[in-house]
Amino acid sequence: MLRGFCCVLMFAMGMVWGCGGEQVMQSQMVEGEEQVGRPLSKLAVQTAVPQAVVVATVLRDGAPVIWAKVAFSRSIAGRAADYQWSGVTDENGRARVEITSDDVTGYYQARASIDGREIGLWSSIPINGGYEVMLDLPIGGRVRVMGSPRRIPQAEGAIKIGFIYGTYRKNSLDGATLAALQFNEAGGVRGVPIELIDGGVPIEQLAEKNISETEYVAALAEKLITQEKVLAIVGPNRSSQAVIVGEIAQRYGIPMVTTNATNPAVTSAGDFAFMAAFTDDFQGKVMAEFAVQELGAGRVAVLTERGSIYSEGLSQTFVDNFGALGGHVAAHQFYMSGETDFTTQLIAVTSSMPDVVFIPGSVVDIPSLVQQARENFGLTATFLGGDSWHNAELLTTSGAFIEGSFFSGFFSPQVALGDLSEDAHHFIDAYTAMFGVAPDGSAALGYDALRLVVQAMRRTDALTPMAIRDEIAATRDYSGATFISGYDENRHTTKSAVINRIANGAIAFYKLIEP
Repeated sequence: MLRGFCCVLMFAMGMVWGCGGEQVMQSQMVEGEEQVGRPLSKLAVQTAVPQAVVVATVLRDGAPVIWAKVAFSRSIAGRAADYQWSGVTDENGRARVEITSDDVTGYYQARASIDGREIGLWSSIPINGGYEVMLDLPIGGRVRVMGSPRRIPQAEGAIKIGFIYGTYRKNSLDGATLAALQFNEAGGVRGVPIELIDGGVPIEQLAEKNISETEYVAALAEKLITQEKVLAIVGPNRSSQAVIVGEIAQRYGIPMVTTNATNPAVTSAGDFAFMAAFTDDFQGKVMAEFAVQELGAGRVAVLTERGSIYSEGLSQTFVDNFGALGGHVAAHQFYMSGETDFTTQLIAVTSSMPDVVFIPGSVVDIPSLVQQARENFGLTATFLGGDSWHNAELLTTSGAFIEGSFFSGFFSPQVALGDLSEDAHHFIDAYTAMFGVAPDGSAALGYDALRLVVQAMRRTDALTPMAIRDEIAATRDYSGATFISGYDENRHTTKSAVINRIANGAIAFYKLIEP
């Protein structure tokens, strides 16, 4: 089995994260279920002494207290309080306080005052060197810890970003690798380099060894967050995996930006889950309109992979839109991945006399499906697919049987020059020079997803997962390999699609579809 984790890029030596000692266990604290908003002041990277950061929200009867001074002091028996670290609350009642000393880790007390008049006092607050903690300070109540403490990157280390991908689509990792190199050449994030942590999922080997893909991906995400201490996750590129990773990322409060995953449900876990690809709602509509308006199809047969969130979701969107355009779904058949005999399904498909056949399934099954349809049943209808078709394996195993088919995709380097941005041209040139081949949709999404995360990091006032999440959500008019105008309330993108055609045994760009 391939190693689950390896450092793809090594830009720093020694310890990756500077910490000021072991974590202190909570004492007399109430753990909150919510997290407060983003910190407000600039990230200060400390190298000579340990550092801790406290983001404290002062509340009175649940309402924020503004313009209050919040000060912290170590709580050490026999020593008088010395409130030497302080900050002032903003319009949201939040103050960010950086604590530096020779011995940061320990218990603290805090007080809040307005115009020198004390309004609140709290004690038994555990603070750990190298971490940021978010607190609620209710006047007259006990301190509440809002979420888990987050590591603070140190200048001698690196900013870790986990990258989860199927090893059969390594080109998405290649795109991310290029983006990380470009950022590091430009100074990383405030002088701290990006380190990409490899989270490859060897799907074929998992199947051979009868290892649950679901359990493997869940453990992988947990390890990236709890052991590798990543600040964000890029990927996965499968919707079925992204749903699982999204739930884990949400639970830990770590932002995730998927690559190829297209099912709208991948962001349903909550506000830490984002997509870099378009959704199947858009992709299914694009292909239905193409079938009716471009190919003149009136009848369609659909072949769906049972149990695949991607295939079932995209099939349903296509069916709904095809019917809304006046088309007739003449047959809708299901199969299980790994089947080798599709006679039952193809009898129904052939007898329905379709103009087109839509198969949004895994590339491992499509070659057998189309070959049996052509050879055994003489089916002449045009085959259509989704983005999963953009895989070299499809061409090598399907040969002439798939010739003339169309499928939707994320990106093509063959788009007319006037329809590609300057940033896209730079991406194509750099990727081709680095890897010796032109980039495809997976490479483009790996590149863009990592750039979305790192650009958000560069815009943050404080390098914390919550602040990174807020800046990703605030993305507007992103330009890279592709263009993203922004995110909607579900953290779905608005972006264009391409339609590719299989011609002369190769994948060729056919048409650009704007949203």
